[in-house]
Amino acid sequence: MHPYNETGMHLHDRRQECQIKAVLFDLDGVLINSYDAWFHLFNDTLEHFGHPGISEPVFRKHWGQSTKEDITIFMPERTIDEVRGYFTNHYQRFLPYITCDPDGQPVLHYLRSHGLLLGCVTNSHLEITQTVLRRYVLQDCFDVILTADDVACPKPEPEILITACQHLEVEPKDALFVGDTHIDLEAGSRAGCIMVGYRIAHPRSVQNLAQLRDLISDVYLS
Repeated sequence: MHPYNETGMHLHDRRQECQIKAVLFDLDGVLINSYDAWFHLFNDTLEHFGHPGISEPVFRKHWGQSTKEDITIFMPERTIDEVRGYFTNHYQRFLPYITCDPDGQPVLHYLRSHGLLLGCVTNSHLEITQTVLRRYVLQDCFDVILTADDVACPKPEPEILITACQHLEVEPKDALFVGDTHIDLEAGSRAGCIMVGYRIAHPRSVQNLAQLRDLISDVYLS
């Protein structure tokens, strides 16, 4: 089953003039399904700091934003270090809520076998990212891993994507970025990357990692 764009055309019917050199992945919502884990952890964090919990629709509205934005909106009296520390110290309790796409490893290995450089770029924090990647044996699949702790301005600012491309020694225009939120779409667009939406409306979008493999194979590796 091939992915479709918003007009209903098969994406492989709109071949690109240049091939890509790298693929960058968001973590939460793309490589792993951690939405429920973060929903419960975030409400646990709010309760810990003396704030009322939020509903799932409210959480969804802010899904994917940085901890700095979380604090500004929900816990303005707290510091990033305080909230990041609570996230990091308590994330393990919510690991049972996380699932990983079984196609993740095979797709990443497929892309690397075709000479593509791979990066993981996430608004999550370093220790949490390392925990998740180790849990699903994905830590050695990437040529670069960058988190919110590695940049001054996380997504939707383009810094993390531009920095990843610098590490990989590729131009942003030669990198494809896969993200599942409007925050990702904005960051990718501002960085100058080729954007692919993951389960989100976009002219290039896919519903699973197998479709992403087919899209890249049909459009960018042909």
